[in-house]
Amino acid sequence: MSLRLRIAGLLAGITALMCVVSGFTINEWTERDRTERVDENLEQQIERFLSGPRLASVFGGERIFRQRSGSDQGAWLSVEIPTKIIFSLSGSQDVVVESEGFPNILIPSTSGFFEAHDSITTWRAKATIRRPVSSPFSSGLLSGGPVGRLVEAVTVVAAISDDRDMTARSDLRKALIRVGLFATLLSAVIGWFLGGHALRPLERLRAEADLVGVTDDLSKRVNTGGPTEITALAKDINSMLARLESASLDTGQALTSSREFGSNVAHELRTPLTSMRLNLDLLRGADLEPDEQTPILEQMLSQHDRLLRTLAALRLLSRGDLTQGASNFEEVDLIDIVSQAIERNFGGDKDIDLSVDLSNEIPLVMGWREGLDVAFGNVFENIRSHAVLPNQKLAVNVTARLTEGHVQIFIEDNGPGIEPTQRAHVLERFYQVTDGDRQGSGLGLSLVDQQMAIHDGMVVIGESDLGGALITLTLPIEKNNQS
Repeated sequence: MSLRLRIAGLLAGITALMCVVSGFTINEWTERDRTERVDENLEQQIERFLSGPRLASVFGGERIFRQRSGSDQGAWLSVEIPTKIIFSLSGSQDVVVESEGFPNILIPSTSGFFEAHDSITTWRAKATIRRPVSSPFSSGLLSGGPVGRLVEAVTVVAAISDDRDMTARSDLRKALIRVGLFATLLSAVIGWFLGGHALRPLERLRAEADLVGVTDDLSKRVNTGGPTEITALAKDINSMLARLESASLDTGQALTSSREFGSNVAHELRTPLTSMRLNLDLLRGADLEPDEQTPILEQMLSQHDRLLRTLAALRLLSRGDLTQGASNFEEVDLIDIVSQAIERNFGGDKDIDLSVDLSNEIPLVMGWREGLDVAFGNVFENIRSHAVLPNQKLAVNVTARLTEGHVQIFIEDNGPGIEPTQRAHVLERFYQVTDGDRQGSGLGLSLVDQQMAIHDGMVVIGESDLGGALITLTLPIEKNNQS
């Protein structure tokens, strides 16, 4: 069942319930009012007989009443409301006079209102018993009867049939039912149109969400306009789309990184593996002397080390590609990371002229500790591998300075440096400088560039005053410090 139909049904149900309750209440009020009016008419009818001269004449002893035929009695009690009068005589049978239409009902022995039933209908009646003021009745003689019969009491009973107002009550109930049915139907129609109007923003929202599914474009966002509830729902949908888009990008990036990793492994390991296979075939097939085997084995060990370094670098590159954003970030001491990298690469080496100037003003930054370790470690490892010149002692200067919102690490050496035309290319993966006999995987500086990008920093390669390369690493402290 649609929500629109549910709204219409709910409104119709509420209206029907209200009509039933209202009809029941109106019927009860009408019945109560009718009963009050009936009781009032009964009291007035009885009071007219009790206060009139006819009964007073009986108690006064005038010769006004004598027992007559039924037609005479009806004429004497010609009234609109059926009435019955009972004279209770001393020592004799009661004398009863009743008007035409009075029902055959049982009269109670006490005064008051009562309900009675005859063979046809139900009657609302009232009985009032009136006695003489003094006793014995010296003058309360009933003419026409035996001498000495005294009137001990007179009972006046008036009765009104329920059939008298039955038609009016039936018409009222039918009118209430017709009005209730019409109001229920009208409320259902109104609820249908109101439901459609209220659900229009939701239909628009659904159409926009369907458009995202049809186009498979998670960058689309739904319109947040409309009522407060629709606006909140639209914002939740946009937030969900943003998370899905981010997850989709991460998944795509992971797949791309995996493909690149496989391609890079196949590309970089082909040459050393081929060379190692040739050397193994040579060792197995040729009858070489031990002094002739030694160079081949050393070459194989060198190629083996190169394979391990390349695989380690590729693993770090792939992991760095998957570590975008601040999910792995924590507060780290940048000076401590730089100091440990220097110690690992240059610690205890007296053949290196090392100068370190790290400012104590550098604050803690938010970053990926392992990634920063990889970045600075590769910079210093690259210097050890490529900056050493024959007959020249290696000199390395490391300086850290705090600028406006940034920390800069300057690393320079006195090696051969990097040609200006090659400075942009050395940050690319697998690019190798071919001058001299320097060999490597071509991944060291690309790892540095990757980590600086992850930390919203940058790496710049220039010329050092020492004659070699100057590598400047810049990290934004303010952004890294945001939680």
